[in-house]
Amino acid sequence: MIPVSIDELDWLIWHALRNRDIHPTRAAELIDLTGSGTRIDRRMQAMRKAGRIRLHRGPRATYPAHVRAHGWEVLGCPGDGYREDGRWDWREGCEDCTRRTRPDPSDGVIEPPPIIAFECELRIEPST
Repeated sequence: MIPVSIDELDWLIWHALRNRDIHPTRAAELIDLTGSGTRIDRRMQAMRKAGRIRLHRGPRATYPAHVRAHGWEVLGCPGDGYREDGRWDWREGCEDCTRRTRPDPSDGVIEPPPIIAFECELRIEPST
């Protein structure tokens, strides 16, 4: 098993929630990568506290239209990365982009562009 970094785990969780409509702790391949659903759950709680995902409770009929059946809403941008030589790396500009690290819920979900040439044109630099 190749160790999964926190950055890669965040990316995998974001995509499981948004694109696959599956709760990450029930995704067999994520559990295989992390060794347990506990690590996934702890990371989801950290992402929730950071404002990167939000849980809607109550009947499904009360969820906003864009929230999937599992009740989790993803916010911001997942960034884009890749695994090379057993190590996870972000694409140019994603590592510290505030769209990824501290999303504004009013912006909703933002997908990275399909091609990032030098730096993502959607990047928001961290304030100094």
